[in-house]
Amino acid sequence: MSRRNLSPVDIAGITLGVIAILAVAGSIVGLARQIPFGHRWQNMDMGDFWQGRTESGATRAEKEDRFPADISEIEIRNIAGSIDIHGGSPDALVVHSVRTAMMPGALENIRVNYERNGSRLVMEEKHTGGFFRSAGTVAFDVTVPRGVKVIEVHSVSGSVTVEDVQPGISQKLTTVSGSISTGKAGNLDVSSTSGSITFVFGGQDLEARTVSGSIQGKIDALSRDGSVRLHSVSGSIEMDAYAALDASVSLHSLSGAVSCDFPLSATDQKRSSLEGRIGSGAARLEATTTSGPITIRRM
Repeated sequence: MSRRNLSPVDIAGITLGVIAILAVAGSIVGLARQIPFGHRWQNMDMGDFWQGRTESGATRAEKEDRFPADISEIEIRNIAGSIDIHGGSPDALVVHSVRTAMMPGALENIRVNYERNGSRLVMEEKHTGGFFRSAGTVAFDVTVPRGVKVIEVHSVSGSVTVEDVQPGISQKLTTVSGSISTGKAGNLDVSSTSGSITFVFGGQDLEARTVSGSIQGKIDALSRDGSVRLHSVSGSIEMDAYAALDASVSLHSLSGAVSCDFPLSATDQKRSSLEGRIGSGAARLEATTTSGPITIRRM
């Protein structure tokens, strides 16, 4: 029986599949390490799975907690459920949580735990009672006062949205499965294994990574010694930048066209790659994707 040789397309497809699998596994292991060993099996509830089977019988409980406006840093740790953060509260930090139990009697085994250390507030989804007795999700809706300087979010399964907050907040947003959207960020570190990323940025350092999903954003400002690094394995990258952008540029796509409509001094330019300088090249802008086009537009 003859054996068919693998073509370059076959090899590329196999390689992308292995990369995606390793990235998902790495993300789940990394998040699991943040959870105490005794709670790992309790916390891995697969909320979406149970909701799909028992949605008509799910029970909900809503609660609102208020904290003084002197909190300047918040961190949210969630397993399954959406996270929405927005501005609008001048005198308090307000947390509206919705607990949803997927099985009878499980609601009492799901709670939100708060820990305050100085001006930093950590809120975390907690489960007790074993795997089957704690199946459920927690959705967060958080209203932050103007004094907040740092927002950090870690989620396993659920979308993350930050909107209508004051400009310049440093943000670190990660989710394994779900989209991420944020506006008016200062320094920004954002990562999703399976989901799109949308951002508005105006600071010194920006890093956005996704395995399966597109990256779309806007740069309102970039420090002269700042850097922008965008990476997607399977997805397009689109970015609009302010007209006075001053940066060295490196754009690379394995299977997509690359374009930049800024006046640019190019040192290397091909259909799928571009190296050059906008202005004096004071900052650094890098974008790479394995599958998809890369587009940089001038606002």
